[in-house]
Amino acid sequence: MSNKKIQIVFNPASAGGKAKQKKEKLINEIKYYFGDGYTFSETTPELNATSISQHAIENGFESIIAVGGDGTINEVLNGFFRNGICINPDVTLGVVGFGTGQGFAQSLGLPRDLSSQIKLIKENRTRSVDIGKIIFENSYLPKFFLNEFQMGIGGSLNKTISPYTKKILGRFAFGFEAIKTLYSYKAEELQLFINGKTINEKVIGVVVANGAYTGGGMRLTPNALLNDGLFDVLVIKDMTVTQRYISFSKIYSGKHITLDAFELHKAKILEFKYQNGLLLSSDGELLNRKCVGIEVLHSVLNVISNN
Repeated sequence: MSNKKIQIVFNPASAGGKAKQKKEKLINEIKYYFGDGYTFSETTPELNATSISQHAIENGFESIIAVGGDGTINEVLNGFFRNGICINPDVTLGVVGFGTGQGFAQSLGLPRDLSSQIKLIKENRTRSVDIGKIIFENSYLPKFFLNEFQMGIGGSLNKTISPYTKKILGRFAFGFEAIKTLYSYKAEELQLFINGKTINEKVIGVVVANGAYTGGGMRLTPNALLNDGLFDVLVIKDMTVTQRYISFSKIYSGKHITLDAFELHKAKILEFKYQNGLLLSSDGELLNRKCVGIEVLHSVLNVISNN
């Protein structure tokens, strides 16, 4: 990778602000493997990871390294596009997992320690992965996701979880927030069009997954693959409070999918109808527009990986 133009996008607010405390260690590791052969940029409230990535790609950078959590990676991914069109399909994405959930890093099979992740980026072995395209009503420009899109309780968790909870509990933060939310969360009506079928269901949530892991190691869709050209779609039906907690205890092992309240599908394209107020999130980032559909874009992104 020594001859490539490398843009590193660092989010100091990742993991509830813990990433900022590790900045010096991060830079030392990067310099050890790359010397001065990179450009380092930090996100700020005025300059997000999407803008940094777009500018870098449009100025000839060939590899964008996202340093942060799933939300940072999502912003970087969306910077690969301008007005819904990929700027340069040959640009590679690298990931250094510094966030709370690190769902995509786990789905990709990245090592956990910082030095091993940066060494992997230096080795520059890539694989092509799928991404999801989110279609909004009223022809708003689409957004894209790498790991998972959620409706319902997943969106609610991403709205209510605080930076303090992320900082104190780390990878257990999402589990803690889920335990609090499950007790009182009200299921909502959803119409889902999938594989020629119409599903009308009162749901706690829907997970449209590209990867097998979500926040903090939850295996909501344990058999999902990043490059099979299909989403794993998990419909979570309404349950009693007792059933909710029994089901939650099985989510980290993936054994929940055998329970009656969970319905699993494989699909390339989905369409939705629902009432305003249902919360949506994309790789942990809240979405403020109404989504009417999602489609998979097969093997369109080259990601640095060890497998």
